Amino acid sequence: MPRVVTIGFCLLSLLQTRAQLPSIHALSVKPTVGFDLVPGNAPPRNFLYGLHLRYDRDLSANHAPWVDLLNVRGVSLGVLWNNLSLLKEMAGGQAYGHGMALGVLSEVDFLLAEAGKMNVLLTPGVGLTYITETIHTQPATSTVGSHLNLALSATLGLEFPVSERTLLVLGANVLHYSNGGLKIPNRGINTVNGTLGVKTALGHTQPTPRQKPPFPSLPGSSAELSVGAGRRGKYRSAGGFWRTGIYAGYNYYFNDAIGVKAGLDAVYYHQVFDGNFETTFQYYGSSYDNIRLGTSAGMEVALGRFAVNALFGRYLHYRSYHGIQWYWTSALRYYLTPHIALQSTLYMHRVQADYLNWGLVFRK
Repeated sequence: MPRVVTIGFCLLSLLQTRAQLPSIHALSVKPTVGFDLVPGNAPPRNFLYGLHLRYDRDLSANHAPWVDLLNVRGVSLGVLWNNLSLLKEMAGGQAYGHGMALGVLSEVDFLLAEAGKMNVLLTPGVGLTYITETIHTQPATSTVGSHLNLALSATLGLEFPVSERTLLVLGANVLHYSNGGLKIPNRGINTVNGTLGVKTALGHTQPTPRQKPPFPSLPGSSAELSVGAGRRGKYRSAGGFWRTGIYAGYNYYFNDAIGVKAGLDAVYYHQVFDGNFETTFQYYGSSYDNIRLGTSAGMEVALGRFAVNALFGRYLHYRSYHGIQWYWTSALRYYLTPHIALQSTLYMHRVQADYLNWGLVFRK
């Protein structure tokens, strides 16, 4: 009985200790196992396994406006490896695996809640991944259109200390691999995964208050214009269809981190669909006219020089082969100055990527 009381007291003491390491630098090692989110016609036992190694930097002493407003705990950069050979696609009665996926992933940890020693975190991530098996190495398949792909993830995680320098980390996440329509076909890979690993402090560097002045933002009202171009792939070909994208809109930032926006999206087709399915068909992006025009609204979240936004829109004019009326966009932006930024925008129809638009943003 005394032993039980002692163990219970120790566990209760741990629960009153905040899950924080004695250093701003840490290394996380997280084995991963998962399965296909939308298996379709895949065979049974359709799963993957892998490993995520990441360098973590604590931002608890960084009081930049966006860190405090969004309750950011830290940022990380890591290497993500997944064995996709057991993640199968059925084609012509044969099961094809997707080989190996190796890439880099950058993440931001948002603290959602604290329960005693335990932290509850929401961690979105973006990166690039090389996948070994594609429609070119396995011509009968249609899932992976190119070797180089975007990696997008979102993790709900728990972390709590098991020693002074080590945290136990558990998480569940969704992971998406896709090339954004650059190579077609590109069904993409969507998986649900679980992780269990450790996070260990590196050195004894203590957090110190931020010395560098924060990146100046533009709270309140502003107008913006973005101009760019991109290419959608042609079916099982090295060619593609070029588009030019323009967005003009209005922003209102409630503070240095969160804002809403609305505006007009115009896309110019350098080659339209002329009824020839062999040479000009572009799936949900097929247009009989050179111009499509829509209006969209959504929100933007600023992370210092970086910003992410998502907008949902309806077409005012789009002579679509498939009768598409709605669209949505997501964008990653990097500010060179408070008024000029680089941006990558992904245009989507339903759950199909149309194309990636790369360009400049001018904000006033």
